[in-house]
Amino acid sequence: MMIQRVMAAPLPRFLIVGGLSTVINYLVFLALFSNGWLDYVPASAVGFLSGVAFGYVLNKRWTFGVTARSTLGVVARYLAVYLASLGMGLMLIHGLVEYADIDPLIANAISIVFTTCTNFIGTRYMVFRA
Repeated sequence: MMIQRVMAAPLPRFLIVGGLSTVINYLVFLALFSNGWLDYVPASAVGFLSGVAFGYVLNKRWTFGVTARSTLGVVARYLAVYLASLGMGLMLIHGLVEYADIDPLIANAISIVFTTCTNFIGTRYMVFRA
């Protein structure tokens, strides 16, 4: 019971921040790519990093209630969690599409659920240690 309460308390906020971060990610990507400023891969990377930066600020203060000043170690752990999650998500999509013959749209949805879980656990226990 205690574990469920600890895990569930910030989860709705985490999901809201994640949704907003995703919107920022996509809008930055769209602006950079559709205006011809960057090719789709670097535009995607800049979009991803923009969403991660936005999410860091809100997750730190609003989701997990951390008011202490950020250190390089905390920022590095946050980036490590999200980059590891991105890598795992990409491998999962690839495996589901190529080896399980699942439609990419469904595979991406599965990956989003998986990476949301890994991001929450990683930020909760490795970055903002609640």
